[in-house]
Amino acid sequence: MPGGKSMGIDIETARFLLARRREKASFDRCVTLGRQHCFLGNKETRGLLKEFGLLPKDFPKLFPEAYPRYAEPFWEMLGAKDLATIDASDFEGATRVHDMNQPVPTAWHEAHDVVCDIGTLEHVFNFPMAIRNCLEMVKLGGHFFAQTPANNYFGHGFYQFSPELFFRVLSPANGFQIQHCVAVEYGVRRRWFAVTDPEAIRARVTLINAAPVVLFVWAKRMEIVPLFRTTPQQSDYASAWAASATQGSAPSQSPPALQPQQRLQRALIENVPKLARTLESLRSSRFNRKHAFTNRRAYSRLAKPE
Repeated sequence: MPGGKSMGIDIETARFLLARRREKASFDRCVTLGRQHCFLGNKETRGLLKEFGLLPKDFPKLFPEAYPRYAEPFWEMLGAKDLATIDASDFEGATRVHDMNQPVPTAWHEAHDVVCDIGTLEHVFNFPMAIRNCLEMVKLGGHFFAQTPANNYFGHGFYQFSPELFFRVLSPANGFQIQHCVAVEYGVRRRWFAVTDPEAIRARVTLINAAPVVLFVWAKRMEIVPLFRTTPQQSDYASAWAASATQGSAPSQSPPALQPQQRLQRALIENVPKLARTLESLRSSRFNRKHAFTNRRAYSRLAKPE
């Protein structure tokens, strides 16, 4: 990602994971969904290692003649001593053949320092089971990493995911805490943005843009608790339900009074519907700051790496 059928590590993925290595995250016992390719050229790899204060001569396996190649040397550079790869088929030489639509063996539970999804979960139909499997495999104090399509990957897999999903799943209720949630815009400029939890700003974090966007999520397992004892709910709906319950009044059987903006909208629809729908389309487009990376409540620009 982005593009192509092969899963793998590109320069942005590598930069993000090297930042985690710099933070002293353990990759000792590492498992990845799928056997990953490495899509970095040798010149890119040398530059990236130097960026993080590492000497290319210390990692000769990162510089083979083949391109692309499988990513085992990259994981070793991060510190992996026991690397497992999970796939539904052995066609790429995965070390564990398992369909993530089904529960993983209990022997894999809490057995890994890092569980990495780099472009797999969007292809698994039974996402709730697949994400549960991933989280079950993380040991206490370990980490889960997801690199997943967020925008403009229509038809790439079964799903495109929103930040809301990961903030609600990787939550204290499930024993996890998100430490980094980053949207990477794969346009000409390759911009990085920190993503705000929708619950924190009491608003949806939306995005309409013209370039592919990939979400990088890094979460730590803080506590071992039963997963999904409470079904995750979208935060704005949960907030509305809680407010309604607090007020204690019976639901109104009549529609609420229209606000001035709604009255104007109604008047336009009734009198000049084409104009009304044109304005509506502009409001729901990338030209609306609310749905853009310029929405500073939802996004903050990052200087790579983060």
